[in-house]
Amino acid sequence: MRLFLIMALGLWGSLVLAGNYLLTIDGKPYELDIGELTTATLQNGQKVQVKLEKKDIATFKTEMFSFNHPSDFTPSKIDLGDGVYQTIMATPSGTMLMIQEYKELNPCGLIDMVVMELTKEEVHYGYTITKKDVSKQLAEGHTVTGKLVVSKYRKDEYQRNVLCYGAKDAGLVFITQLDKDTPSEDMAMMDLFWKTLTILVK
Repeated sequence: MRLFLIMALGLWGSLVLAGNYLLTIDGKPYELDIGELTTATLQNGQKVQVKLEKKDIATFKTEMFSFNHPSDFTPSKIDLGDGVYQTIMATPSGTMLMIQEYKELNPCGLIDMVVMELTKEEVHYGYTITKKDVSKQLAEGHTVTGKLVVSKYRKDEYQRNVLCYGAKDAGLVFITQLDKDTPSEDMAMMDLFWKTLTILVK
């Protein structure tokens, strides 16, 4: 089984062109910036005021899960083939959230392999790796299980959760990464993820 760890940011749900949003009203496109007020003319000649605003909190949803996140960050989903889909959300400071959807197998048996792939370069470099079994109950009732992995080398320290939820021939793997200097806004983003994560796998 391949492990895909692709760090990439993208856009989902809207089209962005050179910092401008393209909004189509009554068949006519308008390029807008967030917070900009513009006048749109409808086909019947009526003029309407249009303003594009962004909510502080957005919702990302697939067939298998959903969660809320700060709208300043946009999750990026890609099709990795073989019934595997990967969603990543990352911040400039290195905080990372990755979710892999498996639509043809239960991935909970892959957790040790995922941990090995995540840490093999650190082991080679000389990091001390500690692992322990963990479980987390979500607010909506499901429980995810897996490993808490801490990597330490001199002043560097990374903490990763590698957790899964399995169903019959399907499931999810959740990978989060924080370091000891993670800023408070990134911690808030991760807390929001865990508080609002909803598993939709049946």
